[in-house]
Amino acid sequence: MTNAETKAAGKGAAWPACSHRMVAAEASALAGPLPADVLCGFRYGVVSGGADPRLLAVPLLPLMGTGQCELWLSDLPVSHGWDGDLGYSENGETLIVQLRLDEAALTPIEDKVYSAYRRIGEFVAARGYPELWRVWHYLGEINEGEGDAERYRQFCVGRYRALDDHAGFEMRLPAASAIGSRGGGLTLIAVAGKQPGRQVENPRQVSAFRYPRSYGLRSPSFSRATLLPWADGAQLLVSGTASIVGHATACAGDTVGQLRQTAANLQALLAHAVLTQLPGRDPREFKAESYCVYLRHKEDLPLVQPLLHELFGDTPLQLLAGDICRRELLIEVEAMYRMPRERTA
Repeated sequence: MTNAETKAAGKGAAWPACSHRMVAAEASALAGPLPADVLCGFRYGVVSGGADPRLLAVPLLPLMGTGQCELWLSDLPVSHGWDGDLGYSENGETLIVQLRLDEAALTPIEDKVYSAYRRIGEFVAARGYPELWRVWHYLGEINEGEGDAERYRQFCVGRYRALDDHAGFEMRLPAASAIGSRGGGLTLIAVAGKQPGRQVENPRQVSAFRYPRSYGLRSPSFSRATLLPWADGAQLLVSGTASIVGHATACAGDTVGQLRQTAANLQALLAHAVLTQLPGRDPREFKAESYCVYLRHKEDLPLVQPLLHELFGDTPLQLLAGDICRRELLIEVEAMYRMPRERTA
């Protein structure tokens, strides 16, 4: 167990049952007014979700399943609103926030990302949800620029500056994804809660926050996954996961090979989550709730589509066109899993 996982596994206040659930639905479910029990809904292929802050715009085009969307439904009353251009939705246990920065408001990237993160951090703390559990970033032209001038590397510096506000901050990092979109701007979506999740790393991979200097001035500040120990069964929020072994890219130029390496990384992560956070359980007890796959080259779709069913079965899956944070990475997968509550004798 790493130092981060040791600290994260410490006992805190008892967790309630999970108050929301993810469901796959027809995209038409987002066309009209949202029902009161919707905590949030992910709308794909658009830059703006509209007036309702529960609509989360993902500016990436779907490659299959274009008639599908993802809804999070709440068992508790939902309230929502806007704080300027920051949208939020909450149910007393979980808070969702979104912020969109157009390209004109994103220069210089490092400083604007820092300011965006600080603003979100102050907002969620003021609402009573001080712990970031999961963050999505959709950054226009993520690989543009050379060396440390690459947009993703500049983004990482800004994020690091915002999160590096106390000693040991790397032991409390959220799960995250950073995916490139066409055009400019940054969309930031975050899930926050009242208690810290449990940070999980992957034994097949160097922790992202420990990457060597060759990957940028500041290493990416995220965990491989966040485990939420709900009373009715743990939930594992898995970061964007790619074909990285150690800290190096594996299977360069081979999309199918990268997908298989990514699947192996997911299995290693599940096993390590059980070993470090859920002793006595079996990794096979984890049930996938959803997958999202990002594919750099849409012409690779015929290569990966048959393999997706082989690897991930009938679990709801979104396949989106998006650039990965490293130029040589061709595919990335993120996921949510649930571990059923342990039966007592």
